[in-house]
Amino acid sequence: MKKILLMIVAVLAFVTVSAQPPHGGPQGGQRGGDRNARMVEMLQKQLNMSPEQAKKFAPVYQGYQREIRAVRKDTKTYVDSFKGEEMTIKVAKKIMMAQLNGDKEIIKVKKEYIKVFVSYLTPEQLSKVFTIGQGPRRPRGGKPGQGPRPQSAPQN
Repeated sequence: MKKILLMIVAVLAFVTVSAQPPHGGPQGGQRGGDRNARMVEMLQKQLNMSPEQAKKFAPVYQGYQREIRAVRKDTKTYVDSFKGEEMTIKVAKKIMMAQLNGDKEIIKVKKEYIKVFVSYLTPEQLSKVFTIGQGPRRPRGGKPGQGPRPQSAPQN
């Protein structure tokens, strides 16, 4: 009887897992496709865009997001290349410089896209386009209020 129940549970588990969409959802592995579309829709609503603005905005903003992700990915790849090395001042400097250079690249991308957005967004919309939805982020898997605990000062 135990073997039969175990077999039924195993088959159900297999069927459940195999019925899941491929990693990345219906976009055929394109990670975050639905999330990006929702982000564009949310921005269009919050910025109160006209239909004409929304039509121009969506592909441009998605291109902006792709470029930002590429810069972040390249920076992370370079920083991760130092994981196996002993942490020395020289390695720490290289990591920090890579992160600062990544930040410079992100600023450069934002400046390029401001030139495009200014042609069809109002000044109010333009001032918000890069800041909406980019507030303080909590670590993945964390819950609000569960950040690192402050360490008490050593007592003499």
